[in-house]
Amino acid sequence: MAVALNVRRRREERKGHGEETTKGKQPQPARRGGKTRKDLTKTSADAAVGNRLYYAAVIVLALAVSYAHHRHVSQLFENDRFFSHLSSLERQMSFRTEMGLYYSYYKTIIDAPTLTAGVDATLHDNVTEYPSTINVLKRFNLYPEIALGVGFRAYRAYLNAMNWQGKKCFQISRSQNQPPVESCEGMGDEAYFYVVPIFALNGLYVGVLFLTCWYLGGGILGGLLTVLSFFYNHGECTRVMWTPPLRESFSVPFLSLQILTLTYILRARTLTVRHMILLTGATVTFMLPWQFAQFVLLTQILSLFACYVLRFIPASKMRFILTSLTLSLAINIFMQFANAMLLSSFYFACLLSAWIILLSQPMLQKLRYFVVIVLVQVVTLVLLTVAIKMAVAFVGNIEDDAHIGNLLKAKFFTERDFHTSLYLCAKEFDFIEPSSVMLITKTLLLPCGLLVVLVVIIKVLMSVWDEIWQRSSSSSSSSSGGDGEETKDANGQDADRLVTSHLQHCRMRPDLSS
Repeated sequence: MAVALNVRRRREERKGHGEETTKGKQPQPARRGGKTRKDLTKTSADAAVGNRLYYAAVIVLALAVSYAHHRHVSQLFENDRFFSHLSSLERQMSFRTEMGLYYSYYKTIIDAPTLTAGVDATLHDNVTEYPSTINVLKRFNLYPEIALGVGFRAYRAYLNAMNWQGKKCFQISRSQNQPPVESCEGMGDEAYFYVVPIFALNGLYVGVLFLTCWYLGGGILGGLLTVLSFFYNHGECTRVMWTPPLRESFSVPFLSLQILTLTYILRARTLTVRHMILLTGATVTFMLPWQFAQFVLLTQILSLFACYVLRFIPASKMRFILTSLTLSLAINIFMQFANAMLLSSFYFACLLSAWIILLSQPMLQKLRYFVVIVLVQVVTLVLLTVAIKMAVAFVGNIEDDAHIGNLLKAKFFTERDFHTSLYLCAKEFDFIEPSSVMLITKTLLLPCGLLVVLVVIIKVLMSVWDEIWQRSSSSSSSSSGGDGEETKDANGQDADRLVTSHLQHCRMRPDLSS
């Protein structure tokens, strides 16, 4: 009996102790996923701050590599020409061949009594091809010289208004029996104002290249490896330090911006007018300074068309890109006074052919086999491009780009004339030298490039096989159903689903803006 009472007393004590403990505890806030709402808010704020710091670090690194490349090419140019110790006349003479021609138009703009007179002298030039009067702005893509000339005139007017010199001049002693010459440094000197922006622009070129590879690689390491590879193969990547006035020195930096914009568009989930403006603006600034930019864009549109045919790009996005490229081409034709070389170019013909094929997609989707659809689109693109090119050249009696065809004939056959022989004297227009192949092999650029191409081909073949397998599976399931209804693939209504599967197969990153 005593034992039973002790047991009951102990149970009552334990129960009372539990009630006191429960009363002493404070009510806990609601938890979600093991964390309180306050903890989740703090974690989100910390993540937002971390993202801002990360993107700020990326921008700082891009600016750092831009400045490093700007200083590098400037120093190489100085080491080659001893530019800072030359007189004004010697600096002008240092721009040889067509470089001196381009610089002469810059001199025409800045030496004219008024800006209007300088621009008019380029629109009605009777010196370059005397006695004919030509529009050199149309013929030689001189918008960079126009922009730099306007900028120098404005800068010179500002210096005069502020009573500043803008340059530092000193006497340079020469060899025996030679009088000293005056040499000036600073942006107030016309030659410096011409070359410094070119080197700065090409510095930004490497910065944009860093951003592109950071975006593609998903990390800072990808951008840094690309920049290191660029510097390691610097002599094969650019020649701006030797030939700053050439057209590609102004154009190629905008090509990197155009590729970055296009890459962002290809990965974007939604497209807006902002994307259209960015891509159109980058393409226009790439095409305006360089007449050969059309050939680079031709290879780009062929690559995009291949991705579209293989269902890596949906029809809506391809239509968006083609619209932007068409707008940029129209703007360039207008700003270059209906340049005949653009109107009769393969780029214009290929762009028009791609539009025709894209608008004919509902009819093409009625074909049964995927391989047949691909072959029909590829053959149609080639035939339409050649036909449109020949038709435009014949109707307009355009022969502005005849020298390009003659140059190709001279390279692969024995037909040569004075102009092609003159072109082929320069190694830039000749076949690639074996020493260059060995150089990029030693730096591992060529082996790495071949490895990437091999991986891309394997991925494409796997994707094409998946596409063929999906179509064959859908065809067999529709025939076994017996209801007589056509599948979505046959009508082209299931293209978005197929593209989505391809994008997931390639593991593409989501858009940063989301």
